[in-house]
Amino acid sequence: MLAAMIRAQRFPVTLVFPPQGHFTQPYLALPCIKAYLEANGFDDVELVDANIEAYDRFLSAEYLRHAKSRAQERLPLERFSKPAALPFHDLGAFRAAAESAASADALIAGIEDAKNVLKSERFFDADQYVPAVRTIYHALRLVSAAHHPAVLTPHNFTMGYSLERSSEVLAATRDAGQNPFLEHFQKDLLPRLVARKPRVVGISIIYGSQLVPGLTLGRLIKQALPDCHVTAGGGFLAYIGEKLMNAPGIDECLDSLVFHEGEAPLLGLCQALRDGTPLAEIGSLTWIDSSKRAVANPSGHPIALDKAPVPNFDGLPFEKYLAPELVLPFDINRGCYYGECTFCTLPTVIGPGYRTRRAQTIVEQVLALKSRYHSRNFNFITDCMPPGMIKDLPEELIAREAGIRWWADARVEPKAYNAEGAKKLYESGCRKLLFGFETATPRLLKMMMKGQSLKSTVEVATNCAQAGISVTFYAMVGFPSETREEAQATVDFLVEHSDVVREVSLQTFHIDEVAQVYKRPEDFGVRILDDPTADIELYHDYESSQGMTQEEAAEMFEAMMTALRRHFPIFSGDNILYFMQKSHYFLHLAHDTKPDDFVARCAERTAKREARGAEHTLAPNAKLSFVELSFGYTEALARLAHPLARMVRPDFLTGRYVAGAEEEAERRLGSLARKHSVLCYDPASAEFVELRPDGKRVLELIAQKGSLGALLEGIDPGDLPAIENVKRFAAELHRMGVLRASV
Repeated sequence: MLAAMIRAQRFPVTLVFPPQGHFTQPYLALPCIKAYLEANGFDDVELVDANIEAYDRFLSAEYLRHAKSRAQERLPLERFSKPAALPFHDLGAFRAAAESAASADALIAGIEDAKNVLKSERFFDADQYVPAVRTIYHALRLVSAAHHPAVLTPHNFTMGYSLERSSEVLAATRDAGQNPFLEHFQKDLLPRLVARKPRVVGISIIYGSQLVPGLTLGRLIKQALPDCHVTAGGGFLAYIGEKLMNAPGIDECLDSLVFHEGEAPLLGLCQALRDGTPLAEIGSLTWIDSSKRAVANPSGHPIALDKAPVPNFDGLPFEKYLAPELVLPFDINRGCYYGECTFCTLPTVIGPGYRTRRAQTIVEQVLALKSRYHSRNFNFITDCMPPGMIKDLPEELIAREAGIRWWADARVEPKAYNAEGAKKLYESGCRKLLFGFETATPRLLKMMMKGQSLKSTVEVATNCAQAGISVTFYAMVGFPSETREEAQATVDFLVEHSDVVREVSLQTFHIDEVAQVYKRPEDFGVRILDDPTADIELYHDYESSQGMTQEEAAEMFEAMMTALRRHFPIFSGDNILYFMQKSHYFLHLAHDTKPDDFVARCAERTAKREARGAEHTLAPNAKLSFVELSFGYTEALARLAHPLARMVRPDFLTGRYVAGAEEEAERRLGSLARKHSVLCYDPASAEFVELRPDGKRVLELIAQKGSLGALLEGIDPGDLPAIENVKRFAAELHRMGVLRASV
């Protein structure tokens, strides 16, 4: 027994969450595995959140200086000064070059303060929060310009390679020009791993945006540490893992892959490697044998969730997450107790069966986490809470006086989410619930097998809203056979109930090969268009015999989002930034801000901004920067935002390229004609504003005179058109924040 314990202690394991994921809170899978390995004798288990480490490094003055220099080399603005026209395929590069030239110095100067805003009490001041978030977005655009055509955002990472072909994915892991993580890992994480010499490195790939960074790290580790076993797992690999492990060359990045939940397979893998026993006996593991052939073991049994240890987040750099307070994830169940929705694949890829913890166990572990990490904020990870848990969990939290604040996904269960149940949920600390609404068309709900009515959905949302819980609806557009009129009915329904629904998470429908829509396409009137060259394809093109095409659904998505921005205050103007950052809106609710009050605050901010006029005390913000352009910046943005143009780059939800989209965009969207303009960047508001040359001159004159009023006094009083034009222009810049009124 003692000898076995000593061997285990000398068996270092490192678990890595690679880029790219959200930067606002930790992720759960690896802390769960760490706790499970430690409970079974492996005491040297290290957690590395390489995602937040990368964001922290990229979002630094030092790195942005490097990015500025690199962007100037890769995308010099002068490159776009001579062409007679700007073709579609150059629009992204033009935008990146223009924005980098205008904003780089200001971003370098302001990035540290922007991060500090999001990590401090200043977070709760909208006038500081919004420019800080914008600064971070623009800083990541500078990083992206340095690696064009790669794009890194708070929500995604893409390169000029398709995620549907293993040859392109593996090529992307070697491309130092486009792949910023290659140099980052070589300089930062790899030396630490070489010094530590782990026997096993586990890489968690939950999203498609993590595939290239994760395999990049795997390749580097296998080159530097040939005795280290590199394995991977996670939700995204549950979809494509079998294909990936049979792809030529994958053995250069991985030794094995874990399917579904990682606790038991990782333990079995570590024990086998430590003791020299065969890998063939480890359930749910696919591994590369000595002949470089992928061997798929039978599925193993999942762990008893109620007996699983408390997740161990020790070692994670909590101070780096871009939020003022820690929000801890905790899984109250795994799988889905309903599991019937024809579009949903999560029950299949999460793992076998549905399991939950008892309410008593959940509260005991949550209280342990609250005490250990000094945080009362929790994100309960669940596809949907079963009706019994909706009753038992809040009662147990109340009885134990847990004093936490939490949010979770939910399913419409009218009997559980009645008025009394909703009040209990709020009393227990629930501040936000996200329900699968999907559509306002009963015919489509039936095809989806949602098992819910519009009436019950509204009743549940109303009960929760009246109890003080913020309600979010998941909705989709483009489900097979859906018409434009039906999509419009969904928008109309959401707008009608915007008094109880605070946010809408809208997505376009995509077919993946795990869903029933893919397995039974004839039942949904679709024809799947498989691509034989896409060996690790997950999402598939299709043709529908009725309803909208995929392009029409993309166009309808834009129209629906426009309506949501008009009618939902949290989506209006720059308030949408609260919705886009995971946990950020929740943290306001966790401070017991009522949803109605937050919405009113957002509406007031939007109204005040729209009401800004041409006050005589207006003057330009200090440190404005300008660059001369030969093409229209705003026009370039409009074409890049066109649904057809967005099909060219991988969708942030799917990572899927649409075949022939670039050629079609070139044909239909055309080229930009030359147009002399000026791009202005305002560090105070973190806004880009395109001006005509005479508009820049007006700004300069206001600055010289000291105020708008002083400039107007110098204009002939009889020249009313000139006065009105200047006032109209000043009012517009005031609304954008470039001009500000002195107090």
